[in-house]
Amino acid sequence: MVLCDHAELLTWTTHVLVHEGVAEKAARTAAHVLVRTSLRGIDTHGISRLPLYAEKLKSGEVNARPSIRLESRDGMMHCHGDGGLGQAVLPFALERMLLAARTTALVACRVESTGHLGALGTLLLPAAEQRLLAILCQRTPPIMALPGSNAPAIGNNPIAFACPVKGRAPLVFDMAHSVVARGHVMQALREGRDAIPGDWALGPDGMPTSDPASALRGAMQPVAGHKGMGLAMLVECLAGSLNGVILPEARTENHSKGSASNVSAFLVVINPALVIGEHAFNESLNAWLQNYLEASGPDSRYPGQRQATCEALRRKEGIPVPDGLLAELQATGRLARHPFDLVKFEVV
Repeated sequence: MVLCDHAELLTWTTHVLVHEGVAEKAARTAAHVLVRTSLRGIDTHGISRLPLYAEKLKSGEVNARPSIRLESRDGMMHCHGDGGLGQAVLPFALERMLLAARTTALVACRVESTGHLGALGTLLLPAAEQRLLAILCQRTPPIMALPGSNAPAIGNNPIAFACPVKGRAPLVFDMAHSVVARGHVMQALREGRDAIPGDWALGPDGMPTSDPASALRGAMQPVAGHKGMGLAMLVECLAGSLNGVILPEARTENHSKGSASNVSAFLVVINPALVIGEHAFNESLNAWLQNYLEASGPDSRYPGQRQATCEALRRKEGIPVPDGLLAELQATGRLARHPFDLVKFEVV
């Protein structure tokens, strides 16, 4: 494993995306999201996704130069991403929603035709950092099923929220409705692991498997069984049906590698100051959050604290890059004519 400086990694990632045809501003926005995701310790959805995104840009599966359209009508926003990188499309919509939320208590936006969004919680951080509450859900192609199913039945349809906490790190919760995100299976395969926990996934035969290669040919298992399925259906209603998604329209090229290229999402931003007043909101939130921490024991944390601590540490010490990913990034750099030579030092 090696450590890489986050600022240098941001510049290098931007160069790679620009080489694949992405406009400079959009490339830097997407690179910032990927690098910050890695800074926060979400290694399955950060810089590790760049090689696949570069491949999809090169093939045209992801639109390098989308014409992103945003309009407001009927009391909500509507964003068409034109098949662009999700880490550029979603921030484009969110930036305009944050402006609108200064004078509107609740702003909603449906987002259609965007690339894979990655770690939803990271995308929402700008809202929490501006003292706003944000909720995001993403519809994915079917990759999840209950044991006994003969094919993936529904997406693992992740959902996330970010909430400001006065004087502390934002509260950030992000989960797919599978036991683990599919990226964990991909990472296990990348790292050469022979087995994964048996409750993560199903093989092509519909039975639980511990073989990561078989898991990628099968389906992920839902968290809490039918309860996870029900929550995935809620996301399907909000992010799928409200966007008019018809199942065959989902593009699943390179499906075994994950990161679908044509997904849809639903995003809500709430301004607590306009709903109830900032002081009242902060007082209530800090009261129940403090009760949660005290009741949970001396080492308790709320979602987002660990990531904030990890981000502060990695900004100082560097982002760890395992050997397998290092080889992929080096190969991506060679193809982009921008060598990956960002190693700060090796971890023995």
